[in-house]
Amino acid sequence: MALLVATYEYQDPGLRQLTAPAQDAEALADVLRDPAIAGFEVTTLVNEPHHRVGEAIGDFYRDRRRNDLTLLYFTGHGLKDDHGRLYLAMTNTRRDSLLFTGLAAELVNQAMDGCMSGQKVLVLDCCYAGAFPMGRMAKADSAMHTLERFQGRGITVLTASDATQYSFEGDQALGRSATSVFTRHLVAGLRDGSADQNCDGDITLDELYGYVHDRVVREMPQQRPKMQTNIEGRTVIARNVNWRLPDHLRHSIDSPIAAIRLSALEGLAHLYRSGNDSVRSVVHEKISQLADDDSKSVSAAAAAYLESLRGEASVQPVPTESPGRAPATPEPTPAPAQAATRLAQLASIEIPEPGNAVTFSPDGDHLAVACDMKIAVIVELTGAVRHRLKHGGLIASVWSVGYSPDGRRLATGSGDKSARIWDAATGVEVLKVRHQDTVASVAFSPDGRRLATASADRTARVWDVASGAELLRVTGGSQMNCVAFSPDGRHLATAGCLDKTARIWDADTGTEVLKVVHEAYVASVAFSPDGRRLATASWDRTARIWDVTSGAELLRVTSGSWMKCVAFSPDGRHLATASLRTAEIWDATSGSELFALNHPEEDQRVGTTGVAFSADGRRVVTVRTSARIHLWQLPEI
Repeated sequence: MALLVATYEYQDPGLRQLTAPAQDAEALADVLRDPAIAGFEVTTLVNEPHHRVGEAIGDFYRDRRRNDLTLLYFTGHGLKDDHGRLYLAMTNTRRDSLLFTGLAAELVNQAMDGCMSGQKVLVLDCCYAGAFPMGRMAKADSAMHTLERFQGRGITVLTASDATQYSFEGDQALGRSATSVFTRHLVAGLRDGSADQNCDGDITLDELYGYVHDRVVREMPQQRPKMQTNIEGRTVIARNVNWRLPDHLRHSIDSPIAAIRLSALEGLAHLYRSGNDSVRSVVHEKISQLADDDSKSVSAAAAAYLESLRGEASVQPVPTESPGRAPATPEPTPAPAQAATRLAQLASIEIPEPGNAVTFSPDGDHLAVACDMKIAVIVELTGAVRHRLKHGGLIASVWSVGYSPDGRRLATGSGDKSARIWDAATGVEVLKVRHQDTVASVAFSPDGRRLATASADRTARVWDVASGAELLRVTGGSQMNCVAFSPDGRHLATAGCLDKTARIWDADTGTEVLKVVHEAYVASVAFSPDGRRLATASWDRTARIWDVTSGAELLRVTSGSWMKCVAFSPDGRHLATASLRTAEIWDATSGSELFALNHPEEDQRVGTTGVAFSADGRRVVTVRTSARIHLWQLPEI
C-alpha cells in the first residue's frame, strides 16, 4: 500500500511555489503501481489542505495487517517551529500558525507507530536546513533533525538530505517541469532495476538507499540522503524487471575452457539461494545446461549442485551392522571464528594456461601444475617453465599431478581418459594407462611402486608402475574426484561426487573399510602424515577431519565458498584448504584459522583450484584459474 502526498502550491505568499512535486508524485506512482515492478496499491494526494491529508494518513495506517508493506511519501516544503518541531507544509499551511495549519511530524509518527504493519516506509523529499548553491531552489527553510522525529519499530525513513542540508529540485527555473534530484534517482533505480545492486532480482530498501545516495551525491555533493531503520531482516520494495544473468557468469558458462565453466557453478548456486523465483528459474536452467556439459567434471559438479538445490536429504547413514563402518556420530561444534593473519607472497608466477592442481617436488626446487588445454608443466621457482607435458584429446584439461616419493617421476591425469607417468628430469613419457572417462586424480604409493587413479567412470584403480598392469579396481557410488594413499600404503582414500562420500579401501583387497558423508560434492581427500586422520574438502563449504578407525568427525572448518582442495602439513599440525575465492591455513587440532592466503589483484571470478605444502612445511603454493601460481612463506608456528 502506498500513499503519495505532493504539495507545490501554497496560499502563504512566503512559501515558494515549487515545480517538482507534481512530477515527482506522478513518476513514483507509475513505477510503484506497475505490477511487474512493485505492484503497490497507490493513492495520490496533490495540493490538499492539512486536515484532508491528516485524515488520509490516519485511514492509511488503520486496519493494516502484520504482513502489509506500507509506504508513505511526501514531497514539498518542510518547516520547523520555534521549538525545532517539524511540520510538513500543505497547501493551506501558514508559517505563523504551523500548529493549526501544518501537518505535525509527531502525528505522522504516532500513526505509523500504532500501525500493525511490520514494514512501514516513510520517504521524505524535503529538506530541513543549510545553505544551497546559487541558482538552485531549495524546498525548506532551516535546521531540523528529521530522522530523530520518526522513530518506532518496523519503521524505515528515507530522506532526501540530512539535518543540515537542503534538497534540490534541479537547475530549472520556476514553472519548468522538473523532478527533484532525490526522487528522480529513486524512480530510475526502481524502473530499470539498476538499484538491484547484488543482482539477485529483488530491490531491497538497503539497496535502494545505497543506489540513490551514491547518485545524488555524485550529482549534488552538497546533498546527502539519509536512512534510519528499525526493521529486522530485509525489506523487498520491488523486483528488477530487467534482471539478467551477470556478465561474468554468462562469459564463464560460454567459455571453451572446462575449468572456467566449472568456476561458474558457485556463483550460480549463490544466485539460486538468494534470488527470487524468476532468478531461480533462469539459474536452474543454466545449471541444468552445465549438467549436460561435454566435460565430465563440469557435468558431474553441476548434477551435484542440482541435487543439493532440490533440497534432497544430504546425509546417508552408514549401517552399523556392516563390518568396518562406523555408526553415525553427533555433529561436532564448528570451530570458533578467529581473525587470520594475511600472508605476503614470495612470488607470483605466470603459467601457460589456467591451473587445476599444483604440487611441490619432494626437494622443493620445482612445482608441477596441471593446466587446461592438454598440458601439465614443471616450473622452476624462478618462474621458468622446465617442461611442458602434453596429453592428447581435443581440448581436454589435465586435472591432477603427483610426484613419486623420490621426485624422479611425475604422474598426470587428464580429460583424455588417460593417466601418464613422465620422467621428471627429461619430460619424456614413460607409461600411459587408460580409464573409460576423465582421470581426475593421481597419486603414487609411498614406496613409488604403484600408481592410484580416480576417474569419472566411477572407479579408482591401482597400477603397477613398472609394467602398467592393473592391480586393483574399486567402484564407488558415483564419479571419483580424488584419490590418496595412506602413509603406510595399506589403504586408499577416494572422494565421490553425486553420493557426497569419501571412502577408505583396503589397497590390497579393495574392501571398503570406512565411509563418511558430506552435504554436497566431495572434491578432495588427504591422509594425515601419521595415517590416523582423513581430511576431506567439499562443495558444502566445509573441510572436515575424520578418525580413520571409527569414522568420527573430529573437526570441521567452514569457508565462504566451496572447498576444492585440502592438504595436511608435513608435521600434521596444520591443514590447508583451497576454496573459490581464497586459500586458508588452519590449526588441525583446534580449527582456528591461522593464515589467509588472499589474492587481492584478482577479481572474484577467479577461483583457487589447488594448494600444497612444501616438504619442509615452510612454504605453501596455490594455483588459480587466472593462469598464475602463488608462493607463500610461512612463519614459525
